[in-house]
Amino acid sequence: MKIFHTGDWHIGKLVNGFYMTEDQRYILSQLCNEIEKENPDVLLIAGDVYDRSIPPVEAIELLNDTLKKIIIDLKTPVILIAGNHDSNERIEFGSSFYEACNFYVSGELKSEVKKINLKDKDGIVNFYLIPYADPYYVRKLYNEESIKTHDDALKKILENIDLNKNERNVAIFHGYVAKDSEKIIESDSEKRLSIGGTEVIKSSHFKDFNYTALGHIHSPQRVDGENIRYSGSLMKYSFSEMNNKVGITKIELNGDGDVTVTRTPFKLMRDYREIRGELSELISKEFIQTQKIDDYIKVTLTDKGEVIEPMQKLREVYPNIMELRNESRLKELNMEEESIAQLKEKSILELTCDFFSSIREEEITDEELALVKSVLEEVEREDK
Repeated sequence: MKIFHTGDWHIGKLVNGFYMTEDQRYILSQLCNEIEKENPDVLLIAGDVYDRSIPPVEAIELLNDTLKKIIIDLKTPVILIAGNHDSNERIEFGSSFYEACNFYVSGELKSEVKKINLKDKDGIVNFYLIPYADPYYVRKLYNEESIKTHDDALKKILENIDLNKNERNVAIFHGYVAKDSEKIIESDSEKRLSIGGTEVIKSSHFKDFNYTALGHIHSPQRVDGENIRYSGSLMKYSFSEMNNKVGITKIELNGDGDVTVTRTPFKLMRDYREIRGELSELISKEFIQTQKIDDYIKVTLTDKGEVIEPMQKLREVYPNIMELRNESRLKELNMEEESIAQLKEKSILELTCDFFSSIREEEITDEELALVKSVLEEVEREDK
């Protein structure tokens, strides 16, 4: 069976004031062309098809046009699960009757995980659809108070799946999965799943599946062997993703359940790039001739003295400039990249605890910590 694995489309995303819809349409047309050329048996979308729970109208229209092209015109089945950016309830809408046209959706996790059976020349392939659900939701779903972490939650979910090991089985899941203590390549545009550092899920939970299609992490990568993988996002969504190779992951699942993995790169309409130098150099005719000026640009100025209206002058040359930094000012404010990176590594809970400690000059108590956790979890749920 030929499987196209994608995820993290984030349709309707706004990056530094720029809507990505036009760029996304450009990428999705390449996806449709690839499907038309190769005729896969199924397309997987492993969560975060939208960037927010209530997407803009243009995003809904783009997804509608794309799915119509893939499912109706190209007659390719699609399996979609909700991610942490999506509204589980809204993604779930229509799932009961979409299946009539080979569109299989799981927005809200149910106690019995949704299973889809597709056939090829070698027999049945079972697809298990596991949308994003936080530990609180899973704890209530199974009435299991011992569920505290994302790892606890997934373990409980999988315990309720009666896996037929004589058939081929594929899991589609949205979350933070890692092998033991190995680090996953992350980016700035990925929303943290946990307020207390409890988001990491052991990859060993998926050992009985022939392939696990993961979503949430934007950099394409394997997690534990070739058969547990993140497809990565179809596009870049931050400057921390500048080195990502966008595209789709293609899976060949043979009759014995073994997988062969290949990647097909896509071309971006506008790439993310960083340029640095003095203002006069960056807007000089000689320098401009070497640049793709329509790309999304991050500028670091190295001028020693004061610069007058740098953004206005730069935007006249680079219309899609997103960020402007002054190297000397960053140093004056003691905001070196290392310090910023350390802050980004911390969860909201850790930052809150640091704030309490700095104000009161004493550590937060266990009772206070439990209260803060409870409040932040409630805020996260309301945010959905």
